[in-house]
Amino acid sequence: MTALAAQGDGVAETEDGRRLFIPFTVPGDDVDVLIGPARGDGFEARVLSFARKAPRGEAFCPHFETCGGCSVQHLTEADYRAWKRGLLVQALSRRGLALEVLDLAAVPRDARRRVTFQAERTGSAVVLGFAERRGLRIEGIEACPLLAAGLNGLIPSLRELAAAMLRPGERARLAAARVEGPEGPALDLVVERDREPDLAAREALAEFARTSGAARISWRDAAGAVEPVAQISPVTAAFGPASVELPPGGFMQPTAAGEDILRSTVVAGAKGAARIAELYAGAGTFTFALAGIAHVHAVDGDAALMRALGTGAGRSGLGGRVTAETRDLAARPLLPGELKDVDTVVLDPPRAGALRQVEQIVQAPGVRRVVMVSCNPQTFARDLRVLVDGGFVAGAVTPVDQFPYSHHLECVAALTREN
Repeated sequence: MTALAAQGDGVAETEDGRRLFIPFTVPGDDVDVLIGPARGDGFEARVLSFARKAPRGEAFCPHFETCGGCSVQHLTEADYRAWKRGLLVQALSRRGLALEVLDLAAVPRDARRRVTFQAERTGSAVVLGFAERRGLRIEGIEACPLLAAGLNGLIPSLRELAAAMLRPGERARLAAARVEGPEGPALDLVVERDREPDLAAREALAEFARTSGAARISWRDAAGAVEPVAQISPVTAAFGPASVELPPGGFMQPTAAGEDILRSTVVAGAKGAARIAELYAGAGTFTFALAGIAHVHAVDGDAALMRALGTGAGRSGLGGRVTAETRDLAARPLLPGELKDVDTVVLDPPRAGALRQVEQIVQAPGVRRVVMVSCNPQTFARDLRVLVDGGFVAGAVTPVDQFPYSHHLECVAALTREN
């Protein structure tokens, strides 16, 4: 092995020049492999035997190599951190950006507060867990080392819920999140099944609500709409000085620790702003902290999230410093004329990035500062390239590891432009 690929597989070349991606290997391994199907610019390969093993880490999960959730538990801690940070360095380099990349900002391993389980009834039994690596079979689990204890403790009762809802061969998806309730942490559960909920499913959900201490249980239909089935107590999130009631299925960061890192980095990058346009604002992860330094106009395409943000602003006494607008920014980005009174833009787009929006930002001469957040180093680098070509200068980039032992990575950068 000579390197690690973007998804953590070892990379090697055969004598005839074929590039191989070999899971669970590290640079320095000497292996015999069975070459499989084409993959990207090379071929998938499977280890038959090791002639030599380079130093490696010890996997901490019994489902490693079968569960599709983590791919690099076999790396040493130092190698893992170097590989993860290197994903961002490489993405920037491919766009011709030689920027300072800070050390990886990490979160505790067992910090995940939201997760989507897969469940399937196979005969009389129900399997609950995660999809296997590069396959459709569900790897059943009793616990996941990345989850907060409160979520792991729900696995037996979620399995029972799936058993009451599913016919043989049927599958369901159960998205569970630990949220704040009036009496402390509570469960917000969204259930999805290929069939609409029948009487048996609704009765099973009602019983689960009664026994689990859930704050809310909702059903997601085939079109993606989320309908509350049982609302026991408010589901809230604390964002700086404000408390926001989250709508069913509303987005929240996967870890509280990662959210704090992102928020503090964003606020530091926006320091000195007078008027901020916060785009892809969600329910206000950064909004209310930013409102401590400037007026914030928050924009997002999700109307329910914008209503929640606006209500939270009013209840927290920030109605005069926060305004909200529902708008599909991918289809209708804010134009230069709409940014004429804005000096700072904060963006946190989905994985597809915000190309159309940053193209408008560079044409808005009054915008002197941009703070860019992303969960995709590739589109992050692409959008930064547009901003740099438009006259912005990027500062140091912060990589945030909210998804340990996977190839997913979040990034934050602040850019400034002189008159």
